Amino acid sequence: MIFNDICASWVPKISRASAIIAAMILITGGTGFIGSRVILRLVQGRIPFKVLLRPKKEMTKLPLDLPMNVVVSSLTDRRSLRSVLSGVKTVLHFASAENESRGPDFEAVEVEGTDILTKAAKDARVEKILFLSRVGADISSMYPILRAKGLAEKIIRSSGLDFEVLRLTDVFGEGDHLVETFSRYIRSAPGILPLPEGGQSVLQPLWVEDLISAIFILIQRDRFTGKIIEIGGGEFFDLKTILKMVMEMQQKRRIMATVAPAYLRLYNLWFGQSKGGFPLSTKWLDLLAVNRTCALDSLTRAFNLLPGRLSEYLDSL
Repeated sequence: MIFNDICASWVPKISRASAIIAAMILITGGTGFIGSRVILRLVQGRIPFKVLLRPKKEMTKLPLDLPMNVVVSSLTDRRSLRSVLSGVKTVLHFASAENESRGPDFEAVEVEGTDILTKAAKDARVEKILFLSRVGADISSMYPILRAKGLAEKIIRSSGLDFEVLRLTDVFGEGDHLVETFSRYIRSAPGILPLPEGGQSVLQPLWVEDLISAIFILIQRDRFTGKIIEIGGGEFFDLKTILKMVMEMQQKRRIMATVAPAYLRLYNLWFGQSKGGFPLSTKWLDLLAVNRTCALDSLTRAFNLLPGRLSEYLDSL
């Protein structure tokens, strides 16, 4: 599989479907790892859309060479959102606090933001919403990120909108928060690489282009059927194996040592994570503490797609 070539194979399919998807789409989280790729496909397919940006002090990174309709509003400003949502029929809700560098506020973005967004969407007569959640989302979870995703799902289910929720495993691809996170962790480790629980946590990496293809299948076929669909990659790896694969790619050697996650949590509490990415963040310690896998054939059964392989992606770097 040649990763750089597969993106291009979707362009003509989107173009042929653009006449079907005539209604306006609003994207939240459009500057993120996943949202930015969705924007590229929408532009290639000449599908009308708006990108919602939250007001921030720092400059927002947007592609300079792509035509797009940018609107600015807080996710907690219902009146402003009603105006932004005028004429919109479908919302792609990708905004998340989980990759914020300092103190992710899951309550404000995932929970309160989703609640106000769906209420404003009903006010503006929006019809459909797609939400990206995580495998393991649960309103009873003791881990903030998974509890927030579970609460957001509950809000969307009771919103009165036609919806679809994709629960994802960890997504990989250029500029991701999986391989890039582990790469920084290895580079910044002082010779010894702490492994929470010995690196036995199981991950199921999902290629980002497979996810984007699944999203456009939902949009093109108007599959907003009120379902929660779990999708993941076609391989299981334990954390230790993935770290070894990344070290081989980087041509770096580190001594792996088992460390209780509680000690790493205390380190983060007292000293915080270094700018280099050491140790693993509390968010990652939370995610690694839970079984977040699904059926290996989930992507094929739900979308008739064969999943890309992590090893082939790493070999292409």
